[in-house]
Amino acid sequence: MALEEVLELKGDEIVLDFGCGSGRIAYWIAPQVRKVFGVEVTSEMIQLAEQNRTAENVEFVLYDGAHFPVLPSAVDRLLSLGVLQIMGTESLKRTVSQLAQYLKPGGRMILIEQASDNPKVDRPRVQGYLDAFAEARLACLRHYPIRRGRSGLLYLIRYGWIPKTWLGSIARRELRTMREKEGRIGYYRDFLFLLEKRS
Repeated sequence: MALEEVLELKGDEIVLDFGCGSGRIAYWIAPQVRKVFGVEVTSEMIQLAEQNRTAENVEFVLYDGAHFPVLPSAVDRLLSLGVLQIMGTESLKRTVSQLAQYLKPGGRMILIEQASDNPKVDRPRVQGYLDAFAEARLACLRHYPIRRGRSGLLYLIRYGWIPKTWLGSIARRELRTMREKEGRIGYYRDFLFLLEKRS
């Protein structure tokens, strides 16, 4: 839901899903765009994505974790969910700068990453992300929390105590209420960052 709110697709976009895992997001977005490149560091995940293929306009590319793969063209959208949050400051800055090079001028990067201001939690601060974006010359159009970390509700969902039919309304409510939250994060929150590459 959080991605749908900001994607603004016309149907002819080329998309890069960085850290695509088993291809869940790549296959979800494939019917809405021209082409999706899924970049993943784990060959087993790419094999799993290929086994579960549901679209022909998705191409998976193995990344060795050090040398970013060359793609045949620049991309209109770059998505990354839960990948950058495990990086330290310098690695985060370096990776964001490399990812920005994939974007066309005016292209958008959409990230959903955990952020924390708790020194006991090994996650970047929101300002750490914003500094990395500025250094990569990406304009941050919007950023806001979309989900609480360590919410009791998440555990109830994970263990099947909440019916799946309720998930849509729960997600809509949390998206709406989390945007209004300011101040100390506590443990962590999932943040959406909407960025644009300026020419």
